[in-house]
Amino acid sequence: MPINRKHRIELIFGASAVLVAGMARAVLDKTALSYDYLISLLLMMVYLMWLFASRRRFPQKDMRRILTVSALLMMLWNTVDTVNNEFITKESDLSRQIWYWYYLPMVMLPMLLLMAAFYIGRTDSYELPRKWYIAFIPVVGLGVGIGTNDLHQLAFEFENGSMRRYRYGPLYYCAIGLLLFSVVGILFKTLRSCSKRQFSRNFMLPAVITALGGIYFISYRNTDDPLLFQRMYEFPDFTCLFYMCFWESLVITHMLPSNADHKEFIRASSISAGLVDDDLEINLRGENSPLPKKEQLTEACAKEVLSGSKVLKVQPVTGGYFYWFEDISELQNLNMRLEETRSYLEEEHVMLDTANKLEESRRRTAEQNKLYDSISKRLNPEFESLSKLLNELPADEEGFRAGMKRAAIDGVFIKRCSNLLLLAGSSDHIDSGELGLSVGESLGYLELSDIWGQADIPKGRELPAETVLFMYELFSGAVKIALDDLHAVMVTLRLDDGIDFRIELDCECQPVKDEAFTRAEELGGSIETVHEDGSTYVIFTAKGAAVS
Repeated sequence: MPINRKHRIELIFGASAVLVAGMARAVLDKTALSYDYLISLLLMMVYLMWLFASRRRFPQKDMRRILTVSALLMMLWNTVDTVNNEFITKESDLSRQIWYWYYLPMVMLPMLLLMAAFYIGRTDSYELPRKWYIAFIPVVGLGVGIGTNDLHQLAFEFENGSMRRYRYGPLYYCAIGLLLFSVVGILFKTLRSCSKRQFSRNFMLPAVITALGGIYFISYRNTDDPLLFQRMYEFPDFTCLFYMCFWESLVITHMLPSNADHKEFIRASSISAGLVDDDLEINLRGENSPLPKKEQLTEACAKEVLSGSKVLKVQPVTGGYFYWFEDISELQNLNMRLEETRSYLEEEHVMLDTANKLEESRRRTAEQNKLYDSISKRLNPEFESLSKLLNELPADEEGFRAGMKRAAIDGVFIKRCSNLLLLAGSSDHIDSGELGLSVGESLGYLELSDIWGQADIPKGRELPAETVLFMYELFSGAVKIALDDLHAVMVTLRLDDGIDFRIELDCECQPVKDEAFTRAEELGGSIETVHEDGSTYVIFTAKGAAVS
């Protein structure tokens, strides 16, 4: 049961004062010397010391108030008893009335301490329920009943009107019962808040004090041959001392929690914290707590201060500030690892992004190569025809001009067909305007050979890419077949209800190859060739193929 140095000094002084007061009464009682002042002074100092110690030990405000009232009742009791013994004639009516009213604080004191015990284990802001104050009604009634004993003698029944011989009545036994009830209640509330091990180790001291009090109260009626401690302490003094000692025994054994050892606890603990006054001078800190500088504390009053791997924080409290250090070394290590992980992930991201871009570039290159190979394969006959034409150009100027005009027509077809194939490689649909541009450019080169043409093809309508390619190839193929006899060509496209693509040639010929019919059917359409008035009409239709 370790206690701090200050508490130990208070206990030694208090026990010495109580023992000296008791010995003085026992020794001087049979003499003519007046000793009540001395005893009163010693006990008054004990009560005052207990009052200030109780207000210092317990954090609950209401609990301190109850203990303050209890100490004041003890001092009032001691003062009135001294006045009664020194200035009032014994066995007088006034002395008897004072004796009666001793019992009012005697029944109030145990009830107050019982109420104080209900603050054990509660928070600092706990308030006792108001209904508990109803308990003072029977207590005050019992005290008033004893104080008015002359009217009914239910507390003390005197024989022949003498105060020396009397019998105890029911109100007296009610007062003793209240005293015992309060002691049991305090013990019960205290034991509920302590562990089994703490009870078995520390219960001896409260049990001894309770036993001594029981012996005193049981033997109190033995006036013929009183025991030593009966001669040392009168009933009012012993009642006050009993409750005070009983309460202190609970504090000493730590069955009643208090903050008497909090300073030693903080000093011996490993917490990095402390208390400073209003001038930021350190009053209390843990032994292992870092010693902050005054400048750091001043700065920490406004904001947190980082000092190495620790953060200094300050919180205002009554009379100063409470400061503490928070160790953030693990957080710093975690941040460092996270930073390393972030750098690693950034490098990985750059590498993956580069790899993805490279892969995307390779994929696009592969697709482009595949597309170029497809275009080259699809237009290979036209390339060979153009190459043959250029290699076999006539030597005469007129033949050379005619050959170059034919080469220009083939070249523009290769160019425009390649462009449409590239568009088809990036999308499944091509704007009808691209077909109009391709046909229009081809017609422009036909004019070099004195072949006049006109195209009526709308823009802004999305058509299947293969269908657009087929229509341009159909136009180019028909022109090439009829080129020697052709003087004019008319191309129209209607998209009102599907596709209606018409090519009008001003000569009679067979401008469509057989494979074109098969391909038209594969695209969901059909080709019709009409000869009328020396002209040839090539009509390609596909129902529902136009896309807006």
